[in-house]
Amino acid sequence: MSDPEPTSPSAGDLLEIPGSILHAMIEHCLRESPLEACGLLGGRPPRVSSFHPLRNAAQSETRYDADPADLIAAVRQLRGQSAQILAIYHSHPKWPAIPSGTDLRENYYEEVPRIIVSLQQPEPEVRIWRLRPDGYDELPWRTISDG
Repeated sequence: MSDPEPTSPSAGDLLEIPGSILHAMIEHCLRESPLEACGLLGGRPPRVSSFHPLRNAAQSETRYDADPADLIAAVRQLRGQSAQILAIYHSHPKWPAIPSGTDLRENYYEEVPRIIVSLQQPEPEVRIWRLRPDGYDELPWRTISDG
């Protein structure tokens, strides 16, 4: 079976991530390596304003399962700020920043963008995807200043 082919994103999917939050997310992924790291980015579309690292209950190098207590606390915090989950992130410690078959099968948040941080090369690679049952679309994003 070959990997699904990515398709073009729809307009209006540009996610804006402040540099400090991008850095914190990458640092979390590096700290957890060789295990997969996971977490949430929250805010109001299209701008990310909060970073929520979660423990990987699976304690695995090849998959993640967000700790339920961490996830509930993050969602409560977002609701308290009248914010929402803008993206779910996880790392691929030894693989490219492309959705895996497991990522597609375990897509429980359907339309929420997925950020994959690959640690395969010396410089981490960050890519964002919208997952579908039959494949995925790469989404545009940009780093913004922390203003």
